Amino acid sequence: MVNAPAIPRLPYLVSSVAAGLRDSIRNQHSLGDKLPTEAVLAERFGVSRTVIREAVATLRTEGLLETRQGSGIFVARTRQELVFRFARSAAWEQHLRSIYELRLGLEVAAAGLAAIYRTDDDLQRLEEALAVMAIPESRRAADLRFHTALAAASRNEHYEGLLPLLAGELSVLIREAQRGCGVYKAPTGEFLVAEHRTIHEAILQQDADAARAAMEIHLHNSARRFDIEIRGMGRPPHSASAVEDHR
Repeated sequence: MVNAPAIPRLPYLVSSVAAGLRDSIRNQHSLGDKLPTEAVLAERFGVSRTVIREAVATLRTEGLLETRQGSGIFVARTRQELVFRFARSAAWEQHLRSIYELRLGLEVAAAGLAAIYRTDDDLQRLEEALAVMAIPESRRAADLRFHTALAAASRNEHYEGLLPLLAGELSVLIREAQRGCGVYKAPTGEFLVAEHRTIHEAILQQDADAARAAMEIHLHNSARRFDIEIRGMGRPPHSASAVEDHR
């Protein structure tokens, strides 16, 4: 069972609860253990179920937890197992560039696989993420949901584990840029949805080449919102003008 420490009511409740769960999982649980329900955890930590849900999502992207439909929340990794982390050993901009280079190398290939192997359920999850992306206050979370769903559609467990971490790390960097750590030119909601809809359409049509091209354009556009170019890759056609028109 998870023994919840006292959590101060600070703006960082999700991070605090995630840290408490992380410590309990690593110190008190074994692989495959089932955690208490969201309602029980919410009562123990003194927070809402929404906070618990977001904290669990954080640990799921780290590979520590997994949720099974209709069964509950289970320990997927323990502290004895290797968990990939994005340790920052470089300056903020260099770290950002490295994240984009890694995303480009992985997500373009994953988009092609998703176009080949996607199921109707995968398409539904992508469509649901697109619908929520149109809502400003939910846009960042929906963006992460889209890339997570695409990774799952690739039918490659390593993409499925790693790509949500990359997308999540980029969300952190966007928040830091908006607090003044760097430059970020947010696109309009319509343009952001349109970029993702192009990827979705290629996956729907099972056109692997088009899916890879759409993802490459999206990532180049996304990088240019930070005023950086991704090294080692040619600029895809139309990406620059699209950003200039809509960023």
